[in-house]
Amino acid sequence: MTVSRLRDLRTDTLTARAADWHTAVEWGEHGRAHVDRQLLAPLREKLVGETATAAETRLQLIADNCEYTRLQTGLVHAALLGLAEELAEARARLRTALDEAAAHGYPVDDAGAVGYPETLAEDGSVRQEAGTATPAAGLLDRALDGLSLVFPGHRETAQQLANTIGAALQRATDTDTRYARTLRELICDRGIAVTDAMWRDAHADLTTAASSILGIADASAIPSGATPAENAAWWAALTDEEQAAYLSLHPAEIGTLDGLPTTTRDTANRAVLQVEEARLREELDAWLRAEPEKEGEVHRQSLKDGAQITGYGVTDEWKEWDERRELLEGQLAGIDAINGRFAETGVEGLPEAYLLGFDTEGLGHAILANGNPDTADHTAVYVPGTGTDLSGARGDLTRMTRLWKYSDALAPAESVSTITWMGYDAPTTAIPFDQGSGLLPPATSAEYAHAAAPDLNLFTAGLREAHDVDSRSHTTLIGHSYGSTVIGAASQEGSLHADDVVVAGSPGMLVSKAGDIGVGDSHVWSLYADGDPVPNLGRPFLGGDMVDVGIGRYGIPTIDVHPPLVPSDPRFGGHQMSSDTQGHSGYWDEGSESLENQALVVVGRYGDVGLE
Repeated sequence: MTVSRLRDLRTDTLTARAADWHTAVEWGEHGRAHVDRQLLAPLREKLVGETATAAETRLQLIADNCEYTRLQTGLVHAALLGLAEELAEARARLRTALDEAAAHGYPVDDAGAVGYPETLAEDGSVRQEAGTATPAAGLLDRALDGLSLVFPGHRETAQQLANTIGAALQRATDTDTRYARTLRELICDRGIAVTDAMWRDAHADLTTAASSILGIADASAIPSGATPAENAAWWAALTDEEQAAYLSLHPAEIGTLDGLPTTTRDTANRAVLQVEEARLREELDAWLRAEPEKEGEVHRQSLKDGAQITGYGVTDEWKEWDERRELLEGQLAGIDAINGRFAETGVEGLPEAYLLGFDTEGLGHAILANGNPDTADHTAVYVPGTGTDLSGARGDLTRMTRLWKYSDALAPAESVSTITWMGYDAPTTAIPFDQGSGLLPPATSAEYAHAAAPDLNLFTAGLREAHDVDSRSHTTLIGHSYGSTVIGAASQEGSLHADDVVVAGSPGMLVSKAGDIGVGDSHVWSLYADGDPVPNLGRPFLGGDMVDVGIGRYGIPTIDVHPPLVPSDPRFGGHQMSSDTQGHSGYWDEGSESLENQALVVVGRYGDVGLE
């Protein structure tokens, strides 16, 4: 890199090329949305048979290509913007140094050497001879950071300027080399079939680009621990090109930000899902090939005297391998369920699905909406209970699909969004004897509910922040089993940002009465089915206080001792809805009164809800 080349560099040509690539990014995003909404949805709704199936397959391939194109072109767009920004910074440093050299009358050659005249002493003698200062390699970083020492005399001043000029040239050269390497690696395979290998390559590209592209879409600028309102304000302050760069380089971080538009989070999280699916499939294939011998010598400690016993059976190595295999297969099953819901858009009038959250940390988490909550008149957020994880996503997603259908049918002139919030680490009902945890399963502890509560509150606050019409959506929180405990904990730790709360098979909400939940006892609704053991099993651990203290006749204090209260107890307050289902898992059965009553609350038709 030479002085004249960097001084006269036109970074606007790079930003113009970036704008061209941004057009391609938008084409990919709009193309996928068009195929999903305008082509696939009507096809699934109206046509059946082999021809329709073949057409759907080809259209899905086109949608996949659009998404792959959006991701890859987005990386190129971000790289060009980052290159322009970093080179502009180096150019600005160079021009400042050149202006200072000109002010001193120092000539600068194209290699960055700075000439200086002789320095005279007070008596007129020559104190320093005229000469040329060349950049000192050891001072480049200090020069760029403005830390060079200032010495008297032309030679020292010229040396400082030469160091600054040299550092700017070196920074520009390093930047050019780094971005050239990054752009060479962003090579897309050709062909209409987007394979797992291509998505794995896209994941590698994403990792490379995110670490190489500096300045533009800086990861450190993404809000952390901010409120949904702060997240929304940060996003709105970005230009369209900056938003596109963040979506391309940091989809996992952007997808988690409560308060951002639903379409933005969906775009980010779909990219995360695609690359994670490819990674998991590759890991599972390798894991299956590495299966160890299942049986062999095993060693156990005798409970009686502590002596080691050697026997023959299933090895610990195989058990550990099988546990990992089960986790990988379970997470892929959850991804299949999410993709399956995407593919159902248009079937029986189902709206587009939006992925508002996704990760594979631990057992995995996902948040999926039927219909866009940003524009919905009515929104329901479903919090599932014990054992919730990515592997069991299909059942929970199906429940909210059914609820959407019933709610939409009850309010055809209004829009509805139903959301499955699998955004927390749910406890299990298994007793972990091997962990020294005693005889109680994790599901009896309120710890998991309190850990989940802040995230649920932030999510519902984000829904209200992102709603893009003047009147906010009527919002209902629905908790099944331990999910109701999470809602109860959230009501005690902040605002639920909800209008109604519906609980089904609740083991307790950590409060003694409906009025403590924060939406008003007339907006708390409970479902309890015959044969559901969970309310009584959970009562001792998660129910409300057992002692009520009040003031009786003549001002005499009263003490009422009773079993811990759960929502299905009449004295808990709220509304006891009628239920015609059986057991703990039937509250969303097709054609049931239980499901219809929930839908009536969701759309605000309170007077039609069946009560006990």
